[in-house]
Amino acid sequence: MAKHFDETKWQEAIQHPDWYLKLSNDYKKLMKKAEKSPKEISEEIKEESYQFFETNLAEDKIKLGDTGPNWDEERKPIDTIVIHHTKNPSGITWQRLSAMHLIRLYASYYASPHYEGEQHIKGTPIYSNHFRNGQMVFYAYHWLVRMDGTTERLLGDNEIGWHAGKWDINCKSVAICFDNDFENSAPPKHVLQVVSNLIKEHYSNVRPENIFGHREINPKTTCPGNLFLNEWKTKIVEEVL
Repeated sequence: MAKHFDETKWQEAIQHPDWYLKLSNDYKKLMKKAEKSPKEISEEIKEESYQFFETNLAEDKIKLGDTGPNWDEERKPIDTIVIHHTKNPSGITWQRLSAMHLIRLYASYYASPHYEGEQHIKGTPIYSNHFRNGQMVFYAYHWLVRMDGTTERLLGDNEIGWHAGKWDINCKSVAICFDNDFENSAPPKHVLQVVSNLIKEHYSNVRPENIFGHREINPKTTCPGNLFLNEWKTKIVEEVL
């Protein structure tokens, strides 16, 4: 059983269409506890909560929608690249990313939709319209770049990723995410080259000045790291030119 939250309560809640409302206060308190705790305890809290949702997603125990809004209908021609990092140790799985983004992005928005005309989705089952191997997924990135230089396609280019923090950017951008924590370091040279090659191969129409770090779009985050602007952004852009 979970150490930091009432797992029995959570298991009962996820059987309901509005589970994210039922668990909203619990989850907020849990994350505040994580923020105030020593690093080891904080990581333990986050791991426990993400594992709960990852496991229950895999076992199809979370009440999700069979239908819902198709935000991909708002997809525009791609003219922007946004660079991210997971801020986690390398080796994260798509299943963990899906669980994390279900809670941090989709559940948060469904609990408090702020766009006009979407208030009706509050309390309804969450629906992403994105699937992998027949399973609904919630990750926000189009590409995940591994530290061995391999790339993993997550979302299709016709799908909108909820990654930038600004909907107009989401609609016309592709999110490329480094599979590691680069908060205070830079990705290896060979991995930067992989990203440049990926952009040249798949998005040659995107102008270099439209390659951004997440922090340039959303000032509330430092993603993809504190060294991005002054050290390694130019290494990607120069290779794209």
